[in-house]
Amino acid sequence: MKRIITLLAAAVMMTIATNSFAQMSVGIGYLNGSDKVSTGEVSTAMNSNGLYAGFSYNLMISDGVGLAPGIYYSFLYSNDSLFGIVDTKTKEHFINVPVYLNFGFDLTDNARLVIFAGPTAQFGLDSRTEYQTNILEGLNASGKQDNYKESDYGRTNILIGGGIGIGIGRIQISAGYDYGLFNLNTSDSDITRIKSYIKSGISYMF
Repeated sequence: MKRIITLLAAAVMMTIATNSFAQMSVGIGYLNGSDKVSTGEVSTAMNSNGLYAGFSYNLMISDGVGLAPGIYYSFLYSNDSLFGIVDTKTKEHFINVPVYLNFGFDLTDNARLVIFAGPTAQFGLDSRTEYQTNILEGLNASGKQDNYKESDYGRTNILIGGGIGIGIGRIQISAGYDYGLFNLNTSDSDITRIKSYIKSGISYMF
């Protein structure tokens, strides 16, 4: 999977370099992640918050239709408590490589509506959890865990999603949703772990 993401990123860069109709944009925004763990009919979801930043190129296919590959960095942070007994703080870092097909419609001479959808390859750079137990004085413990190395948590994922944006001049405000297709629980158990993301942000087109 890591090799697939590397090849996809290389293909994106080669396509950009050979396309004279590419329009670059840089963007930053808010990210909300949902980590849903299920076993049988029981499921629980943990939420995290963070940000994303990166760039993409819109390659015009025809009038109003484009293909926008890009590379983005994402950071997520969560602070959870299990019945007040165990407190955890988790920080995660990802690289996302989206390839969105987009459709643009002029609203006015200076405003444009954009609808986009497509897949995103995701690779986890780092995921660490700090924990603190609150049992009895003298019995409490604390520590850190590298989730990719010390738990059954997969690094790679393919997301599918889309969203909508409003462009005014060179500024575009957008919101979207991505759903993870892979089960990130890498053990042989019947536990499934699915991640999804809500995002909103602003970008500038050159």
